[in-house]
Amino acid sequence: MAQDNGTTGVPVELLRPGLYVRELDRPWVETPFLFQGFRILGAEELEALREYCRIVIIDDERSDEKALAAVRREVVKQGHALAEEQSGPAEAQPAKATRPTPKRPSERARRRSVGVLFAEAQNPDRKRFSTLVQAASAVRGDAQAAASDALIRARDGRMVDVARIETTVDELTDLVIEDPTASLWLTRMRERDEAMAVHAVNTTVLALTLGAHLGIERRGLRRLALGALLHDVGKTTLPRELLEKPDALTGPELARAREYPQAGYELVAESGQVHTESLEVIRLHRERWDGGGYPRGLRGEMIPRKALIVGLADAYDTMTSRRPWAEAVAPDKALHELYANAAQEFSVDLVQEFIRCMGIFPVGSVVELDNGARGIVVGARPGGGLWPTILMVRTPDGEPYRKRLLVNLGAEVRRSREDGPRRIARSIDASASGIDVSRLVAREFGLAA
Repeated sequence: MAQDNGTTGVPVELLRPGLYVRELDRPWVETPFLFQGFRILGAEELEALREYCRIVIIDDERSDEKALAAVRREVVKQGHALAEEQSGPAEAQPAKATRPTPKRPSERARRRSVGVLFAEAQNPDRKRFSTLVQAASAVRGDAQAAASDALIRARDGRMVDVARIETTVDELTDLVIEDPTASLWLTRMRERDEAMAVHAVNTTVLALTLGAHLGIERRGLRRLALGALLHDVGKTTLPRELLEKPDALTGPELARAREYPQAGYELVAESGQVHTESLEVIRLHRERWDGGGYPRGLRGEMIPRKALIVGLADAYDTMTSRRPWAEAVAPDKALHELYANAAQEFSVDLVQEFIRCMGIFPVGSVVELDNGARGIVVGARPGGGLWPTILMVRTPDGEPYRKRLLVNLGAEVRRSREDGPRRIARSIDASASGIDVSRLVAREFGLAA
């Protein structure tokens, strides 16, 4: 039943989690799927595939063996004819990854990333979410203070307080392992002038969330987080005018700027208290998959996995933040850009896992539903990227909601309404929509001064 090229054509009604979708029976751009090739994780993706397609092509080697065997038995049992091999346009073919497919996150890792807040309820408990956000805010405040202290010490030529950083790392790791949703939500609270310490904490939360999604054990997560929290400490050795220059750097300026990862490594290594894995994150987080990074120009699997994770988190938070030379990019557009450059920057597989972890519409995205109502994405569970949980802000008529409810679109999918679940029609530029995400976060969840 497998085709000669290691694929199997499967009618959408026989699909199941664990199968890797390689091709569709229609152009990818006509569907809501971000990936040109992805693994089916849950009911939401199955629902979307059944709505948009009749037959899909499954990659046998990248599919779960048990799931593939089961679907082949059903194909034979029901007498379905296998689809002929599709030869769509070149741009519709999946990018070939240069790293072996990573292991699918363990069920334990997925459960701890999901939490219980958005699991089944159509309207999740808003008060409970406020409590989670406030608790996360307190931990983030401590982490930001610790990161700021480390940067000040490094700028003054003093030793970084490693013990304080380790305490902060423990708190952040525990927070994200329990449930990263509230912490991710707080990464969208942007200050007018982004501080380096704020970026350090955001990068750490993002890296921890991806690391937990990938199934990294707690000890490894702590080493990942310590490197992430101190990844920019070497920038304290650079002139402020160089860091804030709005124009393109000259050749000598660029060469000087690229010294900071090695400088940060030396500053932290001097303490003699930091694990090698964390030090390598600090030194190598600017390396890139195609060898175009710095300071050593490493390529592919020569780059430590944790350094790539922090580099990816660093890039995403930078893109979605206001910078001296550029305005912030919307979260979903940042993911598209990262995916477009994945083969050169961080590897296709790692970027795909990051997008699965964050959701196609990441936390903080302003979206419009198919009925015209607007809201802000506050969280999603793995496999539910097309149907996240939304804080409703504007009615279909454009009026503010008197009572802003949390609406779990994934729960609507599972209820199997006759007229179909409500879905996201498009993302919207937050500034153009007049929706101030940071202000709403603070006011709605009890963080306003």
